[in-house]
Amino acid sequence: MKGWILMLGAALAALPASAEDVPFNGRTLEVAADQEARPILSMVGTQYVLPLTQEQLLARVPACLSAQGIAVASTDAAQGVVQAEVLTRFRASFANRILRSQLRLDVGEGFFQLSESALEVTEDGGDGAFAYASLTQSGGIWEKGLETLVETENKVVDCLYK
Repeated sequence: MKGWILMLGAALAALPASAEDVPFNGRTLEVAADQEARPILSMVGTQYVLPLTQEQLLARVPACLSAQGIAVASTDAAQGVVQAEVLTRFRASFANRILRSQLRLDVGEGFFQLSESALEVTEDGGDGAFAYASLTQSGGIWEKGLETLVETENKVVDCLYK
């Protein structure tokens, strides 16, 4: 019996932290529900469908990202994955802020999907010294930051459809 308890304890310890899916502006947020501050772990968008090959879609991605001031960090054409760091500026709580995230664009035959992870926010004091912290689902800053990020993503989506 004692062996079973030890194995059960080890299995429970190996389970991932509790996360909750929360709808937000046509996207799904993954929020760490087991932490009081409720850090936002990721944001996943809709899978968009259009009549283009994976190669055609991948060819459009750099220009569409660049038009929003986003530089491609890496492209894995074989896997259909493009990654980039996104810096989104917005104003909330009487201060200029920057939301930093890691964009992943999954591209396949006739579809693409955007997702964001490593969401962090800082106050932009104009001095270039930034202290980023996890974006948490508390106060009003997270909503304003994500609304601005969604606007940027929507412009990328619109561009890919052109």
